[in-house]
Amino acid sequence: MLKRFIDICAAAKIFDGISKVLIAVSGGADSLALAELMINSRRRFKLELVIAHYEHGLRGQASIDDAAFVEAFARERGIEFIGGHGDVKAFAAEKKFSVETAARTLRYEFLAEARRNLNCDAIVLAHHADDQAETILMRLLRGATSTGLSAMKFRILSEDYGLLIRPLLRFRKDALENFCRRRNLTPCLDETNFELDATRNKIRLELIPTLETFNPALVETLCRFGEVAAEETDFIAAQVDKIFPVVVRDNSIVRAEFLELHPALQRAVIKKFVARVTGSAEDFGFVHFEGVRNVLLNSLTGVELPKHFRADLRHGKLTIKYRNKE
Repeated sequence: MLKRFIDICAAAKIFDGISKVLIAVSGGADSLALAELMINSRRRFKLELVIAHYEHGLRGQASIDDAAFVEAFARERGIEFIGGHGDVKAFAAEKKFSVETAARTLRYEFLAEARRNLNCDAIVLAHHADDQAETILMRLLRGATSTGLSAMKFRILSEDYGLLIRPLLRFRKDALENFCRRRNLTPCLDETNFELDATRNKIRLELIPTLETFNPALVETLCRFGEVAAEETDFIAAQVDKIFPVVVRDNSIVRAEFLELHPALQRAVIKKFVARVTGSAEDFGFVHFEGVRNVLLNSLTGVELPKHFRADLRHGKLTIKYRNKE
């Protein structure tokens, strides 16, 4: 498995231009395997490693024990360690987030700060093929379009967190668990991964096994679909970058130019325009983008949008403005 890991990382140039990385390790089989693979391939890629662990404060003593386990794992191998902790439930209540979203937010903020403080070039994460398949299915169930169904990539530059690296995307979870057993590693067990009140857990424990009775290669099929969707999304984004200055002028979409575009480019232009005007497109879904598109196609007066924004079409130009209704 180590050879395959090195071959994939070398072929995809995953660590090119990188000298120091922060590895996020929860103590579970996935991240433990990642850490072991990174430690055993660091000379090949000339990397300095730091292991990071965030204690969410969700599972009492078990959570504290996991943090101690990861620190000991790092110390035994002579790897620098940094830990963090927080009160996820209090943060979730304050921000009105789900516990899952709050945990992810605090964890990533900790990792980003640690990366900056330790002068690391990237954060390395343990997402694998099964995670990829679960994410694609979850987004599909929530009504995502092809753009939203794009797969995670080996490398992605996040505006909020910096460079994120996911070298395990071609590996199945059972292969990572087998690797830990062969290396005599005993991962921590997080019981919350088996609770069916979380959507992702239901997909992992119930939906995917059911769908695999129809297609035993379901995970591989979904990952392949996600990779193709990501490539097509990148191509469309490149085309939008070229035409955007023509279609969008003076902070408005020019209807005459817009009507000349293919529907796929129309939707991509609208999404980019919304993100530019409002600061982010995250609060806008397919129905909102299609609402704006319908205004342009049928020369309507306008449409209400989330967060007190409204799109208006006047004299052949569509603008989006904030409407303070207080």
